[in-house]
Amino acid sequence: MILLNFNIKAAEVDPQIIACNAALNSQQYDAAISKANAAIKQKELAAQGLMCKGRALLALGKQSEAKAEFVTAEKKASNDFDKTVANLLLGNLEKDQQHYQEAIKLYEAALSFAKKDDNRNFTRVSYNLIGDTYGLLNDHATALKYLEEGEKLALNDNERADSYERIAASYQAQQQFENAVKYQIKGVSMQQKAGTLDQYAEANLALGQMYIQGKDYSNAEKTFAKLIKFSQDNGGAYYEAKTNIYLAQTKLAQGDTSSANQLLTQAKTIAEQIQASDLTALIETTQKK
Repeated sequence: MILLNFNIKAAEVDPQIIACNAALNSQQYDAAISKANAAIKQKELAAQGLMCKGRALLALGKQSEAKAEFVTAEKKASNDFDKTVANLLLGNLEKDQQHYQEAIKLYEAALSFAKKDDNRNFTRVSYNLIGDTYGLLNDHATALKYLEEGEKLALNDNERADSYERIAASYQAQQQFENAVKYQIKGVSMQQKAGTLDQYAEANLALGQMYIQGKDYSNAEKTFAKLIKFSQDNGGAYYEAKTNIYLAQTKLAQGDTSSANQLLTQAKTIAEQIQASDLTALIETTQKK
């Protein structure tokens, strides 16, 4: 979903906009649209009201109508903050439709407004989104340049984790696995300090995959074994099963079919117990390899 949880950090947010965003975040989309329509009638609230309405329409699958609201919001915006947000929303919509060049133009506009507004958070967000989009165009050198700029603006461990993992993924896409692993390890460290259990687990799974792709099977197995124990210690049956699948893939890459099948059997038992259909599908895909 496209920036549905945008954390609006203007100097002052009108109660009507707060109410609209609250309805939106509670998935009460009709209520959000109603509150947005009331805000739109007031000149000083029009831009933010239009953006809230557009996000609600987007959540309802009405992309064309949402885009029209975002375009109007950008035109009516009277300050750099609102122009930043409107361009980011439009850029995300275009990226979601695989219109990558247009998305980059909009993100560049958002970056310009965020800098004028001296908004460090949205400057970082803009750099990251531009970098991600260049990555989708397979222009990884340019992507890395923007992602590194975003990393410089990270203010806390959560933001650093996000940046390190984006940079790691960029190197991974270029098959520069040594650099990918270096940054992913940094991301894992930050997630361990500040992330949720799920974020920490996913960061480790990504690290293990990078080791596999770099044919460093020993470190891949160590990473997955450590994550299995972590999952067991923290009651994370889902990630215990998921990591067993990834460990099975590591065994298959080394030609150890017997160990892989044992791990997949264990994972299947857990997946059935917790009714995790996505893991069942991943097991089936792995068995076909």
